[in-house]
Amino acid sequence: MALSLLLALSPAAVTEIPKNFLLTEHDARRHLDPEEAQELEYKISDKLTRPLELNPCGYRRAVDRGRVAARTITLGTSAPSSSSEQLVLYASSRAAHAALARLRAEVKRCARKGDPSTPELTIQWRTSKAKAGDEAMGMGYQTRQDGDVNQTGTGIVARRGSALMIYTTDEGPYRPGGLTKDARKMAAKVCELPGIC
Repeated sequence: MALSLLLALSPAAVTEIPKNFLLTEHDARRHLDPEEAQELEYKISDKLTRPLELNPCGYRRAVDRGRVAARTITLGTSAPSSSSEQLVLYASSRAAHAALARLRAEVKRCARKGDPSTPELTIQWRTSKAKAGDEAMGMGYQTRQDGDVNQTGTGIVARRGSALMIYTTDEGPYRPGGLTKDARKMAAKVCELPGIC
């Protein structure tokens, strides 16, 4: 088969994420009235160098390879609480799988860490099973100070084809199952993009 025919039959690679594609994006882009703006703060980033929202080793930049597009939406509230949604598209499903496998390894390597300047403060990471997309896992952490839990973070990371999607929240106890619905919804939606699934 001629190369030109092969190229015509293969789906185009996605190099950008369409506007308002993420589940929380419509809300994040709408104009907030002054009263809402005091309660909610959305931030949207398309930086490829932004680390994954689940980041047990605390990297300041992305360490995974093969990214072609990314969008991260974070929400901070006056409660105070925070949540995030992140979609990262890779050049291949192999690259997306490698990013998830690396994240799984990082949880083990950096499962428990502390700050030498505040030895009474430690962060404990863990994982759990999850079902979404082609593969997924629940992830989260507890921050302990002097033995007492003072913060909990919950997340889910799922892969579908060459896309990785992450949802996080710091509200309530560790329950990744509460985020599974969003991960499954995005795992289906991302197949609308050419070349992802």
